[in-house]
Amino acid sequence: MQRVELTKATMQGWSRLDPEQRDKFFEAFVSAALRLDRLQFREWLRKRLRSHPLVAVDLTAFAISDRDMALLLKQLPFRADAADRGTGL
Repeated sequence: MQRVELTKATMQGWSRLDPEQRDKFFEAFVSAALRLDRLQFREWLRKRLRSHPLVAVDLTAFAISDRDMALLLKQLPFRADAADRGTGL
């Protein structure tokens, strides 16, 4: 398992939040800190760092190459007359 410095990762995630998201996260953070023991709280925080809005999203992970797009288009069951009717399929 990769070691994650929770303080550093939390501060990086915090910097990406807008003020409304910061308020919501702070309230959830304090609530969790008050009701969970140390290990449960650490796991709670680790889960939050892997999910929206704290996680850093790499937009290149969603890029589709031209080759992949061509393969996808070949797999779709387009019909020539469907384009004329505006239905697409």
